[in-house]
Amino acid sequence: MMKEKGADSPMWAICQHEFFRLFKSIKSLITVAFIVGISYLVSDLVNQAASFFPQNELAQGHALGIFVLIMLFGPLFVFSLSHDVINRELAGRTIRFLVTRTSRNQIILGKFLGVAFFWLTCMIITFGVVFATVQTFDAKTFYLCISLLIYCISLALLLSLVIPRPSYSMFLGIVIALILPGLGLWSTFSSHSAAPWIKYLTPFSFMEKGGAWTGFIWLYAAAFLIASMYLFRRRDC
Repeated sequence: MMKEKGADSPMWAICQHEFFRLFKSIKSLITVAFIVGISYLVSDLVNQAASFFPQNELAQGHALGIFVLIMLFGPLFVFSLSHDVINRELAGRTIRFLVTRTSRNQIILGKFLGVAFFWLTCMIITFGVVFATVQTFDAKTFYLCISLLIYCISLALLLSLVIPRPSYSMFLGIVIALILPGLGLWSTFSSHSAAPWIKYLTPFSFMEKGGAWTGFIWLYAAAFLIASMYLFRRRDC
C-alpha cells in the first residue's frame, strides 16, 4: 500500500489506495450507477415538464432528484461503503504496517481524503450527466450535497474507530444512517420542546438555512476528524 506509484507521501499513498479500493468494489459501482441513473431519470422527467417551471428555477428542478436522493440516502451510501475504513485494518492487523511507516494523523487524513475524493468524483459524474442532458448546473445543490457527504464521511471514520469490529460498525452505521435523516426532518418541522436543540446536531437544519450556516456542517466534520485523530493516537495497534 505504501508504494503506490506517484505517491509523494505516505498520506497520499493511503489516500490513493482508499480511493481506488472503493472504485474497485462492486458494491461501490452499483451505488454510483444507482445515483447516476436516478438523477438522470429525474432530470429527464423535469426536462419533459420544463414548460411548468419558471426558467430561473429550471436548474434547481433538474438537480432536485440528486438533492433529495443524497439528503435521504447519502448517509446510508456513505456508512454502507465506509463503516469499516479503520477497523478492518485493525481487525486484519494490517494497520501495523502503516503505523510503522507514518504518523497516525496522516493515516486518518489519508483515509478521510481517499473516501472524500471518491464521493467528490461521484458527485462530479452525477452532476456531469445532468449537465450533459439538460445543460444546466446548480452549484448551490452541488455544494450542499458535498457538505452533507463530508459530514457523513467524518462521522463514519469516527464510528470505525469507536467500534472495533466491522460487523458491529456496519449494523450501527446503517442504524445511524436511517435515524439521521429522520431525526433531521422531524426536528426541523416539529414543535416539540427538544426539537430546537436536536436539529442543530444534524446537518439538515443548516442545509435548510443555507448560506453561512452550512459552515457549521464543515465544523462538525472537522470536530469528528479531530476526535478520530485523538482516539487513534491512544489506540493500541
